[in-house]
Amino acid sequence: MSRNTAIALVLLSALGFGSMALFARLAYDAGVSPSMLLTLRFAIAVALLAPLVWLRRAALPRGRTLVAFGLMGLLYTGQSQAYFTALMHASSGLVGLLLYTYPVLVTMLAVALGSEKLDRRTMLLLFTAVSGMAVMLGGDLQGQPLGIILGLAAAGIYAVYILLGGRITQGVDPLAGTLVIMSVACLGNGGFALASGASLPPTPTAWMAIAAIAALTAVAVSTFLIGIRHVGPSQASIISTLEPVITLCLGVALLSESVSAGQLLGGAMVLFAVILLAMRTRVEAGQPAAG
Repeated sequence: MSRNTAIALVLLSALGFGSMALFARLAYDAGVSPSMLLTLRFAIAVALLAPLVWLRRAALPRGRTLVAFGLMGLLYTGQSQAYFTALMHASSGLVGLLLYTYPVLVTMLAVALGSEKLDRRTMLLLFTAVSGMAVMLGGDLQGQPLGIILGLAAAGIYAVYILLGGRITQGVDPLAGTLVIMSVACLGNGGFALASGASLPPTPTAWMAIAAIAALTAVAVSTFLIGIRHVGPSQASIISTLEPVITLCLGVALLSESVSAGQLLGGAMVLFAVILLAMRTRVEAGQPAAG
């Protein structure tokens, strides 16, 4: 697979994740709790992926690899629960800003583990992308200490999830790996939903919104796992900072939401970082040159 194709897949993943907020709003307006939304999100995603894995005759991970993918599912559960709980104790702007510090954490952990080298270009891209996020999500940054802690925890868990995914996806069918992750996340979030006494969605609109989120989840996770093989964890995480930019653009286009000059500037900075990354040559990316 070419590097450009891998970048396109990670961008497709960002588009999927960035679109979910619109459907989540519909579900929340209908009275669906975060734990029930997450449980049904992963349950429907499993129902969509399982037939595809069977038709492809894809082998599920085994042994230690299966355990590692199961761990990714648990990490996904913890990340989603931390993020949605943080929203109850801090503003969405602050929680979003804290979550999108994960590219820095990914790169720092990858360098500390010796799996990647920190070159000047990557440092520049990290600084530009995170600065853009800070500008775009700036504004109402009110929050309680618990919300701040949970927001940082969501970023840290996601960073570990990305690094683990970059290490274990080689040689594993991406759909089969995604199926394991989604199955474990469904069980994990289902436990939270049962413990909180959450009820099922009350309206057809809520069910349709959750089904859309589940389909986007299946596509986004699968394409991210494929793309991360070829661009690496830190670069994939930088590309993923495009997600809130996509959410912002869709909100303006479909929900008539207003946008400030600061948000436009921050979004442009993130786009600039993604374009710079996409324009890197194979030699700069540490891959052998053609010919």
